[in-house]
Amino acid sequence: MQKNAIITTHKLDFECAPWPLNEWICVFRVGTCEGQYLFMRNSICILSVVNSVPGNGHLDDVFEWFEFASKKQGYSLKVLAIMNDKFKNHLIEKRGFVDVGEDSVEKTF
Repeated sequence: MQKNAIITTHKLDFECAPWPLNEWICVFRVGTCEGQYLFMRNSICILSVVNSVPGNGHLDDVFEWFEFASKKQGYSLKVLAIMNDKFKNHLIEKRGFVDVGEDSVEKTF
């Protein structure tokens, strides 16, 4: 069994697989959070993330994993096409992202 590259707050693994409908997109799961992401122009781009048990802190682990991977690759981290203003404001105010237009945010390291 391979050891994790990092230990997140809740000691959660990052699980991923190719999305069967599009070869450029991957699906991921971290604890109770699931979503889709892809690599695009020196960025890791999160397309969706849903926590089936909101408030359990697993979203923190999701961002710990993506921030680790972004730093390791020298990429920025983006969240694209955000439909929820409350979530977008959370990313900007609490997680250090910057609004880059088109309902998207980005964080550089």
